[in-house]
Order: sequence, then structure tokens, then C-alpha cells
Amino acid sequence: MLRRGDVVSVLREVDEVRVVGGTVVRAGYRTHVLAARRLVGGCWFVSACAGCSDLERLEAEAESMARTADPERCGVPESFEVGFYSGRLSLGSRSEALTPTDEVLGLLEEYRLPGYEHSATLRRLRITKNIRAEDLAEALEEKSLVEVRVALRCREGWSGTVELSRVVVEGLGESVEGVLEKLLRIARDRAKALSAARRPSLTEMGRAEVVLLREASTALFHELSHLLAGLRGRAVLGRRLFEGSDVRVHDSPGDLRRPTARFFDDEGVVARRRWLVEGGSAIDAHHSIRTAYEAGSYPGSTHGLLGEVGLLHTSLVVESGDWKDEELLEETKRGFAVDGAASSSLEEGYVRIVPQAAFRVERGELREPVRIRAVRIPLTRPIRVLGVGRTGYTAFTREPEEELVSETSPPVRVEAFVEIV
Repeated sequence: MLRRGDVVSVLREVDEVRVVGGTVVRAGYRTHVLAARRLVGGCWFVSACAGCSDLERLEAEAESMARTADPERCGVPESFEVGFYSGRLSLGSRSEALTPTDEVLGLLEEYRLPGYEHSATLRRLRITKNIRAEDLAEALEEKSLVEVRVALRCREGWSGTVELSRVVVEGLGESVEGVLEKLLRIARDRAKALSAARRPSLTEMGRAEVVLLREASTALFHELSHLLAGLRGRAVLGRRLFEGSDVRVHDSPGDLRRPTARFFDDEGVVARRRWLVEGGSAIDAHHSIRTAYEAGSYPGSTHGLLGEVGLLHTSLVVESGDWKDEELLEETKRGFAVDGAASSSLEEGYVRIVPQAAFRVERGELREPVRIRAVRIPLTRPIRVLGVGRTGYTAFTREPEEELVSETSPPVRVEAFVEIV
């Protein structure tokens, strides 16, 4: 059987500034986790501890657990080709201070909205991940990121909250101040729409054309990505997921323009571009060593160094379409536009998206804001895609073990079912 042993070290440093109303809190913490791991076939055996250095004990425990491996369940042969990564990824600079608090307070004051309580969080993440194999091959990842989060909570009347976040590579691309201002502007616009929203008539409930904007679009593809995981993905392989449009989706982990970039997954395997959907059909799924062997694919999609292995994308990208973004609305004679997602879920037979803000669309124009409980996109048949826009929007999602993934998608117009509040 395939065998490998390694030692994993994860250092996470967090420096955070939170502003809620007029209250400012600064906090920081540092965690270090050490683990010894043994791979037998396709099964991992892990002994880990936080804040310790007793590597000899951890290795002895991992070896002891590895002896219990079930050859039938873990039966990946040594001949199965697995490309373990050796090298280094360093992303972001290491400045000494977060954005000055007075600038944060000034932006919050500028975008203050009556009847809403606002808050902002700037969170610097410094993450060092090291996997050292028994043959001394080493995979090292160092990242310096800043997460910007804003929230507007309604204090009166209808109880609603608009939350938005974005992650940037420290010292590269957009400034933290620019990102904060952009998020505050979007949050304010959505909060105004929520405050003015009216309940649609019952006759508007049911099937409708829906334009998914920004996080609403990325949420759809994030949930579909969960559908394409390991053995569950095998059941979808070859199935047509989209009707009426040449939808193309891939995972691009090596894209250094994205803070979610990585060169190796949490099994230590080389992470490479993976095409998931071509011509509207599923052509591959996310795989670990074990599921890749069983499916005849290649691994590299594992999330979870120390706990239960999860399979998901790293930097999901939906290819842009031929439609100008405004044309998606202009071609909608009667329907709805959903701007942002308060939540989304993959449920039995459909993807369910709860909007942050929604608008009625009539004769190709946005009309008044409306209060919609959710939109449901059925999966029991191919999703009817009526148009794919050109401008990609990137959203970020936190998975278990604080693993960060991203989704980039243009707006899409689909046929969906609308639930009324």
C-alpha cells in the first residue's frame, strides 16, 4: 500500500481591530499546532497538539494508530501516482500596523445610516503552514492577509442585518481603506433597500426569472462545488448541470492574484488547475488521494490538516459569458434581481439562497425593492441559464479549521422558484 509519514506545523497569528458604534477593541492571539501524520493507503492517522513540542510522543502515537489500518478500506497501492509538493509559497508583506483607527472611524461616520448600528472589523492573518516528509522534502506556505468585515444591523422595525467581508493580500492590490469604503457603500445601499422593501403579491410566488448579482451568483457556484466532492461527485460526473448556456467552471489554486492561492493541498499533494464543468456538464470532481484512486482521477483538493478531510475548491472561477451585465436586466421582462446572499445551502434537490437585498424587475428595469424569503434553484433537472454576464465578482467563504476559499463569478440570469416572506 501507499505509505508516507510527515510532520505538520501550523502557526496562526491574528491582530484584530473591531469598531462597534463608538467602541473600539483591539485584540490579538497566536496559536501553534504540531502534528505527526501517517498515510497508509488512502487513510491518514494523525496525532496533534496545540502549544506543545513533544514530537517524539506524537510520532509514536501516529505510528501506533497506523497499525490499525484496514487494508480493504484504505487500499490505495504504492503504484498509484501521487505528486507530493516540495517548495515554498510566500504571499503578502509583513507591515507592523493595521489601518489607523481614526480612518476607520471616519469612514464609518461618513456611511452612517439612521436606524442602523454599524460595525467594522479589520483582521490581519499571518499563517505559516509547514509539511515536512520523512525524506526531508518540505512544503512551506506563508501568507499575510487582511480580512475586512462590515455589518449594518437594523435597530427598529424589521430586524435585518447586512454583513459583507473581503480578504486582501497584505501590501498588494487594493488598499484596506479602499476595500472598507467599498463594502460600507454596498452595505448602506442594501440596508436602504431592506428598509424600503415591500412584500410581493402571492401571485408572484413560484417560478420566475432571477438575476443573481455579486455574492448571490458566487453562492450558487459555491454550493454546486460541494456537490462535486469526491465520491458524491462521481454520481454527478457526466451529468448535464446547466441548460441553455456553455457554462465553464474550474478551480485555479495556483493563481497568485488571489489570497486563497496555494501550491499544495492539506495532504501535501500538488494543487493544480482542475476543470469541473465544461459545456454545462460535470467532467471532474474534487479529490483526495483515496477518492482520486477510486475515481481514476488525480488528488489535490483536500482541506483539513488535522481533522476530518474535506474536499472543496480553493479558488473557484466561473468563466465570463457573452452578455453585458446590464443586458441581463434589460432582457428580463418580468422577474427579480437578487443582490448579495445572507446565506446559502445545498438542500435535497436544489440550491437555496437567502437574499440580502432583492428588487422587482419589469420591462428590463429595476423597480422597487421587495422582501423575498429565498430563491430556490432546482437540481433535479439542468439549471436553466438564460444569460451569463462578463464582470467577475469575488467572494470568500470560511470552511472548517478556518480554511479560506474563494469563488469568482459573473452575474447570471436563471430560472428559479421564489419564496415570499
